Amino acid sequence: MTETSTSPPHSPQNRARPGQRLAKLLLQNPVTVKELRSRMRGARSVTVLTIYLALLSGFITIVYLIYASAANEPFGPDPRKAGQPIFGIVLGIQVLLVTFLAPSFTASAISGEKERQTYDLLRTTLLSANALVFGKLLSALSYVFLLILASVPLQSIAFLLGGISPVELVISQLLILVSAVTFALLGLFFSSLARGTLAASVSTFASSLFFTFGLPTLLLMFVGFLGAFLFSGTTSPWQDALLLYGGMLLAAFNLPATIIFSEVVLREENAVFIFSQSFGSTTYYYLSPWVLYLIIYTLLALLLYWMCVRLVRRIAIR
Repeated sequence: MTETSTSPPHSPQNRARPGQRLAKLLLQNPVTVKELRSRMRGARSVTVLTIYLALLSGFITIVYLIYASAANEPFGPDPRKAGQPIFGIVLGIQVLLVTFLAPSFTASAISGEKERQTYDLLRTTLLSANALVFGKLLSALSYVFLLILASVPLQSIAFLLGGISPVELVISQLLILVSAVTFALLGLFFSSLARGTLAASVSTFASSLFFTFGLPTLLLMFVGFLGAFLFSGTTSPWQDALLLYGGMLLAAFNLPATIIFSEVVLREENAVFIFSQSFGSTTYYYLSPWVLYLIIYTLLALLLYWMCVRLVRRIAIR
């Protein structure tokens, strides 16, 4: 009788590499496979992508024609900087995409299962709460990332026209990708919390509007009232430095403000990560708003993901 050699469970032969574990988590998640098949095989995904690229191309053409006609005037803009308005219009559309379209894909991810009365059946399987949340998130983000990547070639036209550096493109796309993950998790959080899709959608879009417009307004009002009491009269150098610190921090909570202030820092201070300002005889160092934004929204995304997993696990226990 021949002996069959078996390797221990923790042997190098049975130990999966980190890349293999990640590939298994991404490709063998049944929720991800099911959602991607239903989303990508239909005509809706192709239609949305086609309309999105057509509208984006139309906006770019209109902006270029307006800029070109203005550049022919005696005191018109410099034709070598025609890439700046095109870069701005594409980036603005991407901001609207990740702010409102990304959470719309996840707002009905879990609440829709509850309405179809398939959520309880889904939770009785061996699928963990973490795998369920990750599968729903990945399936929604895959299409959002497809829309973002599809617009990058159109955005690269700005390089041919001039006025845009590769650093600006890299920073802007980092901000867009992190924002897409955070706002998608925001929709997934309300989808896990609400019982119906309508309540989840209303809460998601209200929160997106609050983060985009409401929060900066409230923070500016708070700083205005606080500054009226603390900085009345002549300000000292340390107060001016503190105001600039507060302004950079306020800008880091809002995506459009982060893009604008980071662009100003990059062009005026010629700094990517850190810039300095002198007030009196002291030099103060500041982080660029895009760095603060990535830190804040990455932490917010991790918090939302943890809360989604806890909500799904708690509902399953009930």
